[in-house]
Amino acid sequence: MASLAGRLFSEIARAAGNVNPQIVKQKKKNVVKDLRSMEPLFRHYFAPLGYSYSKTNVDGVMTEVFSKKKNPSQNVVLVIHGGAYISRMMFYYRLLNKRYSKASGGGTVIHFDYRCAPEHTYPAALEDTMKVWDWVLSLGFKEENIVTVGDSAGGHLSVDLFMKLHELGRKQPRAAVLMSPWLDMTASGKSYVENYKVDPVFGIRGQTPSAEEVKSMLMESELYMWLGDNDRKDPYISPVYAEFDGTYPPIYVTVGGYEMLLSDSETLVEKFKKAGVKATLSVMPGMFHVFNVYQLFPEAQKGIKEVCDFIKGSFEI
Repeated sequence: MASLAGRLFSEIARAAGNVNPQIVKQKKKNVVKDLRSMEPLFRHYFAPLGYSYSKTNVDGVMTEVFSKKKNPSQNVVLVIHGGAYISRMMFYYRLLNKRYSKASGGGTVIHFDYRCAPEHTYPAALEDTMKVWDWVLSLGFKEENIVTVGDSAGGHLSVDLFMKLHELGRKQPRAAVLMSPWLDMTASGKSYVENYKVDPVFGIRGQTPSAEEVKSMLMESELYMWLGDNDRKDPYISPVYAEFDGTYPPIYVTVGGYEMLLSDSETLVEKFKKAGVKATLSVMPGMFHVFNVYQLFPEAQKGIKEVCDFIKGSFEI
């Protein structure tokens, strides 16, 4: 069972952040407006003592760089934010900069704001991700010294990045962390039904709809605006339908036990393992979508520590 603080935060997520189509319709919510509502908060970020922070425009993509002032390592943590391809960069991602830098042995932490829906649909976000990837390499950093960290849609984009690099015959990053990755736009996994009644972000308490009913509801959701007219089973759209080989980077996948998206993580890890790639799945009982990044309760603290431990281990620090 989740801690008292964890359960309390779950209820806050249920009250403030539930994006279930029925809830959205009932409360007449504007999903785009709601998901972007926190963007203006804490617009100004000041790096802690001993670190520098700057913003730069990478061919139209606003990019943030956080690094040690003295003796930085050549390691990089490339953070790919989530937000259903609707929400842009949120302030709370920056609160993890110092932890990521320390975990990477004094490495540089890079965030970027890819184009989002409804203004831009697939493949805009992937194109921007590739731009920033190439820019990072142009700075002199090496692929083998980069670990990517992506949550939700950012986890999806991370996998798309690996697939695109593979398609182009290019080198992969050293490793990757995926937090609650959103990988199946067909909502076909068993957890979409089994966890519907307990997921505070995507489900409705106590309801047990059929698989067909869940799909019907989700297909109408504004969360899928980023798809455009693309096939939901296209591997770049739904990486659970992709095929992998042994050239892909090791991954650490963390997900909440109450998530409707749990099956997405399970399927990806299983596919990576079958391909001969090192893949670890950590399921936190009683937890919700991307619980790790909040750092405000025991499960989140434990989850982000495990993420940083994986980064540290990947760099053999």
